[in-house]
Amino acid sequence: MRTRAGSEPGAAYAHPSTRHLRPFPQAARAKPPDPRNFESVLSGITGEMRGRGYAPSVVKRARLQLPRFFEHLRQNRIRDLRAVDDEHVFAYARRLAEQASPTTGKPHTVSTQTSYLIEIKRLFRYLLRLGVILRDPTLDLVLPTWSKLPRVVLTMDQARRLLSVTGPDTAGGKRDRAVLELLYGSGIRVRECERLDLHDLDLRHGTLFVRNGKGRKDRMVPIAGRAAVALENYLRQGRPQLAKDPAEHAVFLTAWGTRFKKEKIQDLMRRQVKAAGIEVHATPHTMRHSYATHLLQRGADIRHVQKLLGHSQIQTTALYARVAVEDLKKVVARAHPREKSGSKTRAAKRRG
Repeated sequence: MRTRAGSEPGAAYAHPSTRHLRPFPQAARAKPPDPRNFESVLSGITGEMRGRGYAPSVVKRARLQLPRFFEHLRQNRIRDLRAVDDEHVFAYARRLAEQASPTTGKPHTVSTQTSYLIEIKRLFRYLLRLGVILRDPTLDLVLPTWSKLPRVVLTMDQARRLLSVTGPDTAGGKRDRAVLELLYGSGIRVRECERLDLHDLDLRHGTLFVRNGKGRKDRMVPIAGRAAVALENYLRQGRPQLAKDPAEHAVFLTAWGTRFKKEKIQDLMRRQVKAAGIEVHATPHTMRHSYATHLLQRGADIRHVQKLLGHSQIQTTALYARVAVEDLKKVVARAHPREKSGSKTRAAKRRG
C-alpha cells in the first residue's frame, strides 16, 4: 500500500512549519455581534469555534452553558454585555459554587464549575478581540482548583491482561489491536486517536504527530515498541483491505473505509474489558490515565510525562503522581517491617 507518492506506510513525512500555523479566524473580520442580543453573540462565538476547529462536543458545551450565564445576567437586570463587570462574573462563580445543579439537584463539582467559567472567559476574550468591549471582566477570575483523581487506573497486570486478549486475525482485528496498543503505548486522547492521518505517523523513528490536541496545541510523542509493531502490522496487512477511497487518509478505518470514530473506539474498549474479565468501568481515557500512572511508577520524571500528555500545567500531571504515591503507600503498608509491627501494636491497644 502507498500512502503518498513513493512512500511506504509508516514512513517519515515532513511537517513544514506552516502546518503548525492556524489562520486567524475569519469571524474576527466580520461584523461584530450586537452585545445586547445574547443569542446573536452565542451564534457568533460558536460559529467562530467551529471555524477554528474546536471539537463538536466543545461547541455543544458552549451552546448549553453560556445561556445559563446570560440568564444570570438577565436576573440581575443586565441586558448589555458591555455592562458586565468583575463583580457580575464573581457573583456567577459564587452561584455555581453554592447552588445545586438544576438537573441533578446536587452541588456542582469543581470540574463542572471550571467548565462553566472557562466558557465565560472564552466569551469575553471573543468580545474583546472583536472590539465589542474594551476590558475583559474575567481577567482576575481564578478557576477552581481541580484536584480530583482519575476515577479508574488499571494496574500493570490489568493492562497486560487487557492487551493480551487476541481478536480475530482479520483486517478489523489488526486495527483493533493497533488502536488499543496505541492508546496505552502513547497516552493520546481518544479524539486525537480518531483524528490521526497517515502523514502523522513516523514509525521509522517511532513517533506520531498529534495535530490540534486539547487547547488546539500540537505535540510530538513517541510510540512504545509494541504499539509501533501493532501499527506496522495493521498498516501493511489490515488497512489495505479496509481502504475503499484513496483520498481517505485516516489511519484507522471501518469496514466501510471511513474514519474509525470515537464511539467505535469506546465500543471496542468495552468489548475488550469484558473479554479480559476486568471488573472495572474502563474507557479509552482509562488507558491514558494508566499510561501516565505507570510511567511515574516506573520512575519517569513528572515534567517528561507532562510533555507526553500535552498538559499545559504541571498540576494536572501531578494528579497522576498522587495516584502513584497512593499505590506506593499501600506497598509500604503491606511490606515494610516497621509498618507490620506498628499495626500489631495498634491492634493490641484496641483490644486492651
